[in-house]
Amino acid sequence: EFPVPKNENFQRFLVYYLGNVPVTKTVGKGRMGVDTINDALEAAMNSTRKQDWTPVSVNVAPATLTILTRETEEVMSECRVRFLSFMGVGKDIHTFAFIMAKGPGDFICHMFWCEPNAASLSEAVQAACMLRYQKCLDARPPSLGSCLPTPPADSMARRVRMGVQSLLGSFKQYRSGSQSP
Repeated sequence: EFPVPKNENFQRFLVYYLGNVPVTKTVGKGRMGVDTINDALEAAMNSTRKQDWTPVSVNVAPATLTILTRETEEVMSECRVRFLSFMGVGKDIHTFAFIMAKGPGDFICHMFWCEPNAASLSEAVQAACMLRYQKCLDARPPSLGSCLPTPPADSMARRVRMGVQSLLGSFKQYRSGSQSP
């Protein structure tokens, strides 16, 4: 008998699908991911009418984002969270988009209109990304250290990290010193 896959809990959001477009690399050459999604959202908003938007459900689970038509529950797209490249709320607070990596150098931007706003969908997708990242950290053997490279010795990030570690170390010393008789 084959093992049955575990059903993941998910959050469902009833939104309108504005469509998807292929996009170039999400960051680099002076562009940020937010510029990419804002350009895609603006083009979609200018080229489609509200009555042409597709009513969909977006199911956000820890490992997948699934876009289904509301009418038939047909899966339009299923995206693995691990391949999410960028996500964000557009200039209009009702708009939300995320960019998925389909292959090396191949990205697609999925766009949505949300009522009353895109905050809850954005927060759910962000939570799924954070959970995925935490699973990455938990899966690494402790001897390999962090998933992230160590910043250069003179970088601001390294100085901030060292300052926080120093501050935490002083709290530990203070706590251990205050507990002795």
